[in-house]
Amino acid sequence: MPRPREFDEQSALDSAVEAFWTHTYAGTSTAVLCESTGLSRSSLYNTFTGKSDLYQCALRRYAELKSTQRNAYLDIEGTGRERLERLLGDVLREQWASDERRVCLVLNAAVEVGSADQAVADLARGNLESFRDLISQLIAEGQRDGSFTSTAPARDLAAVVHAALNGAQIADRVATSDAAGRATVKTLMSML
Repeated sequence: MPRPREFDEQSALDSAVEAFWTHTYAGTSTAVLCESTGLSRSSLYNTFTGKSDLYQCALRRYAELKSTQRNAYLDIEGTGRERLERLLGDVLREQWASDERRVCLVLNAAVEVGSADQAVADLARGNLESFRDLISQLIAEGQRDGSFTSTAPARDLAAVVHAALNGAQIADRVATSDAAGRATVKTLMSML
């Protein structure tokens, strides 16, 4: 009879998210995962079939948490413009709050793993599309409430905003200040 698990799987998964987010997929060894989760190698592999499986679970966990956080911007007070500007600014502020200036874990996965692992690519694509949809909703609300004047389709504008935000996050990894990222958000807002 197998022994029951004596650890909190969600807590271990949260620790794995932090490890992958800090060290990247390639840079996160089994030893790092064991140290960060507090699990033995056998417990790690009995719970998750391998590093790739754990990475996919960590990406799903991260995506769920971020999706919940980001969707809250649909319910806060303000115009579409105010809420979108706050969302974009908060994404960049969160990055600058970490010593490593960590980029979104899903964006990291898209850049690092890309299409080499189809399951990871599908997870990343789904999350990135979900975030772009949220941006589109906020732009559409801004167009309806008059806080955005562009008549271009909200979905097309969202694709541009999302791509610019992703680029700003990557550039901010090596920047010496957050000025360029803030300027990107300000410019995007003026274009809408």
